[in-house]
Amino acid sequence: MRSAVRILLGAVVLTAIAVGVGVLTLKDDEPETPEVKGDLSTADTTTMHVRRGAFCDRVPTEDVTEALGGAATEKKAYGDGDQVVISGEVSDVAQEYGCIWTGPEESATSARSWVFAPPVTLDWATQMTKSVPKGCKASSSPAYGKPSVALTCVDAKKQPKVVLHGLFGDAWLSCELTGKAGEATATLQKRASRWCLVTATAASA
Repeated sequence: MRSAVRILLGAVVLTAIAVGVGVLTLKDDEPETPEVKGDLSTADTTTMHVRRGAFCDRVPTEDVTEALGGAATEKKAYGDGDQVVISGEVSDVAQEYGCIWTGPEESATSARSWVFAPPVTLDWATQMTKSVPKGCKASSSPAYGKPSVALTCVDAKKQPKVVLHGLFGDAWLSCELTGKAGEATATLQKRASRWCLVTATAASA
């Protein structure tokens, strides 16, 4: 009987050790966003592969603050299948994973990034780079995946907006930065270049 008890206790101890090691291993394997240096002009995003999943929590707070020109007053994250407000009271079911940060009330800035949930083919991506929404125009920018497109826009409130879309592996990733009313386009583009590299890095971590 004592031998049986010893064997049983030994098995429990070994199981506990195995579980403990498993937990530590999982914790060590948790993805961390690498430190981002520079912007799109100093990075090769054409070789990056983005995951088609949630990534908002991997975007560093300090980079959000830098993009918005002040601390975020609100953050929203949503996933594939969530009911999301598109504009005003209009909502739709999302087929993407995304996040929206709202800047200081006085500036009305915002920063967004989202990735399509379904995979995207090269042909489909190429067609999407040719689509330019009303109020926007294509602009020059370093690559944001391959292929990619950069847009500069002005919204109904006369606020400038920079949007980049691109294909990373089979993932179609977008980033958007809305600046203050009257802000110079070149200034916003510079911040957006940094912001879009940050979100691409977070989404690929």
